This record gives sequence, structure tokens and C-alpha cells, in this order.
Amino acid sequence: MKRHPALVPLSHDHHQALVRARQLRRAAAGDEEERRAAAARFRRFFADETSRHFREEEERLFPLLDGEPAPLVQALREHQRLRALVRQLGEDSSPETLKAVADLLEAHVRLEEQVLFELLQQEVPEERLAGLELPERRSVPAVEGSPVVDLTVGSGRGPIWGAGSEDLNVTLLEWPPGEGTPEHRNAERDVLLVVLGGSGTLELDGAAHRVHAGDAVLVAKSSLRRLVAGVEGLRYLTVHLRRPPLAVGRRRATRSIPSP
Repeated sequence: MKRHPALVPLSHDHHQALVRARQLRRAAAGDEEERRAAAARFRRFFADETSRHFREEEERLFPLLDGEPAPLVQALREHQRLRALVRQLGEDSSPETLKAVADLLEAHVRLEEQVLFELLQQEVPEERLAGLELPERRSVPAVEGSPVVDLTVGSGRGPIWGAGSEDLNVTLLEWPPGEGTPEHRNAERDVLLVVLGGSGTLELDGAAHRVHAGDAVLVAKSSLRRLVAGVEGLRYLTVHLRRPPLAVGRRRATRSIPSP
């Protein structure tokens, strides 16, 4: 099935999740030491990769759907169940628990790839889905065992790296000359924009502002904004408060396109 480019990073995550699920299932047939090691490896993978994947879906992708269609509700419930099972892996590396995690993860990937993503591609307007712009995976390497990230490495078009905590979301973006974000409003969060390289034009509520490396701009929520790279291209960082995750039963009152 053909996948919309905006969803490709999430589909790549799904492929990695299936590989990890198969590894977990094979380890379930091993001895206790092998099972414990496999459980520890999977918990690290879940913390480093899957938690970020779930957060991107719950905060940015799923709210694009109107209402609460059954596949969306099921996906959110499976997120909750997987989080609970992974916590259980910290104490219980029995064959039954390893198989339960592997089975649910594989079923969850099938649900999203075969049903939910197809629904998103059918129901969400092209311009809103294209505005999702999720970061490419592992474009900016972190130092092993360190919280430090080198923002000068990696390259691409659009988001090339992202990170999140309980409080903040951070995204590194890069645009070639003449390209940038579409005109949009972000009604939910103020955004700090820090230019790291190149130059460009930031349009705020109809007024044009030239920005260069070393500049910082605090973009207020609800302002109409558009950012276009200059002749040198543009590389910048955005920081804002984390958007609340989507939960079963919560209505979406507002819509927004991701920040510039």
C-alpha cells in the first residue's frame, strides 16, 4: 500500500518495532538469563524510540482526525496497554510476558498500517497531512550516554531531528533556498525560534522580518506566520511547551499545523 510521505517516518518506526517483536518472541524460548537480557534490551528500545513514536502520534498525528473513530480509540488503548506491559517487563521476564508484548506490538503495527493510516490518508486534507513534517530518524546523533546533541551535524529538508521531555518539545529544521513552512497559525503554544545557520524571511501577521544565524524570535501563539529560507538556506531550532497527548474521550477543540 502506498504511504503518504508525511507518514513514512512513522512507518519506518513500525518496521523497527516488528524486528524487535520477533527478537522478543525468539528470546521467550530461551533460558532465564537470555529472557532477562532480551527484556532489558526491549525496555531500552521502548524508552528511546517507541515512547517518542507514541508521543508524536498522540500529540500531532491523531488529533488530525475528527471525532473518535473506532480504530483511533483502539490504537490509544493499545498504547496504554503496551506501556503497562513494558513496565511489567522490568520485573517479569517470563515467556508469557515476552510473548504478550510481542503479540500486542505486532497487532498494533498491523492496526495502524492497515487501518488507521489508511483512514488518515482518506479523511485528512492533503495540506494538513503534509504539514505534519515529522523529524527524520537518527539524523543528528547524540553522544553515547550523554544528553548532549550536536546541532551542527546532519542535513535534510524540513525537520531533521526532534526530542521531547515531559515539559518541552524541540525540533531542528533545515530548508534549502526558497523553501520553508506554509503560512499557518499555531493556536496552542508560543514558540521560540533560534536561527543556527543561513538566513530567511519570517512573516508574522503580514509583516516581514529578516532573520540570520544568531537571531532568536519568540513567536506568539495565534499569530499568522510563514518562514522562507534565503539564498544560503536556513537552519533553525524551535522550542515550545509540549502539547498534551490525545486521550480517549477528549474532544479536540482547536486545530493547528506544526510550528515553523
